Amino acid sequence: MPKNQFQRPAPIQHTGNVPRHGKPQPPQAKSAEKRLSKLSTNTLPPLETLLAKSPQN
Repeated sequence: MPKNQFQRPAPIQHTGNVPRHGKPQPPQAKSAEKRLSKLSTNTLPPLETLLAKSPQN
Protein backbone atom coordinates (compact mmCIF):
# COMPACT_ATOMS: atom_id res chain seq x y z
CA MET A 1 0.00 0.00 0.00
CA PRO A 2 1.34 3.44 -0.83
CA LYS A 3 1.68 5.91 1.99
CA ASN A 4 -0.39 8.48 0.10
CA GLN A 5 -4.02 7.91 1.17
CA PHE A 6 -5.37 9.10 -2.18
CA GLN A 7 -3.61 6.24 -3.99
CA ARG A 8 -5.35 3.54 -1.98
CA PRO A 9 -8.17 1.61 -3.62
CA ALA A 10 -11.71 2.38 -2.57
CA PRO A 11 -13.21 -0.04 -0.04
CA ILE A 12 -15.51 -2.68 -1.47
CA GLN A 13 -19.03 -2.91 -0.07
CA HIS A 14 -20.13 -6.54 -0.10
CA THR A 15 -23.87 -6.91 -0.67
CA GLY A 16 -26.06 -9.90 -1.40
CA ASN A 17 -27.36 -8.37 -4.64
CA VAL A 18 -25.63 -10.81 -6.98
CA PRO A 19 -27.48 -11.76 -10.17
CA ARG A 20 -27.84 -15.52 -10.53
CA HIS A 21 -27.35 -17.43 -13.76
CA GLY A 22 -30.59 -17.73 -15.72
CA LYS A 23 -32.59 -15.59 -13.33
CA PRO A 24 -34.32 -12.71 -15.15
CA GLN A 25 -33.42 -9.23 -14.01
CA PRO A 26 -36.29 -7.34 -12.35
CA PRO A 27 -37.55 -4.34 -14.32
CA GLN A 28 -36.22 -1.02 -13.11
CA ALA A 29 -38.88 1.17 -11.56
CA LYS A 30 -39.20 4.48 -13.38
CA SER A 31 -39.50 7.51 -11.19
CA ALA A 32 -42.66 9.60 -11.27
CA GLU A 33 -40.73 12.59 -12.62
CA LYS A 34 -39.64 10.69 -15.71
CA ARG A 35 -43.17 9.47 -16.41
CA LEU A 36 -44.62 12.97 -16.07
CA SER A 37 -41.92 14.57 -18.19
CA LYS A 38 -42.52 12.07 -20.99
CA LEU A 39 -46.24 12.82 -20.99
CA SER A 40 -45.71 16.58 -21.04
CA THR A 41 -43.29 16.49 -24.01
CA ASN A 42 -46.00 15.27 -26.38
CA THR A 43 -47.38 18.73 -27.19
CA LEU A 44 -47.52 18.47 -30.99
CA PRO A 45 -50.96 18.42 -32.63
CA PRO A 46 -52.02 15.25 -34.46
CA LEU A 47 -50.53 14.64 -37.90
CA GLU A 48 -53.91 14.87 -39.63
CA THR A 49 -54.43 18.45 -38.45
CA LEU A 50 -50.96 19.46 -39.58
CA LEU A 51 -51.50 17.95 -43.03
CA ALA A 52 -54.96 19.51 -43.37
CA LYS A 53 -53.66 23.05 -42.84
CA SER A 54 -52.56 24.91 -45.94
CA PRO A 55 -49.16 26.61 -45.77
CA GLN A 56 -49.41 30.34 -45.16
CA ASN A 57 -47.14 32.33 -47.50
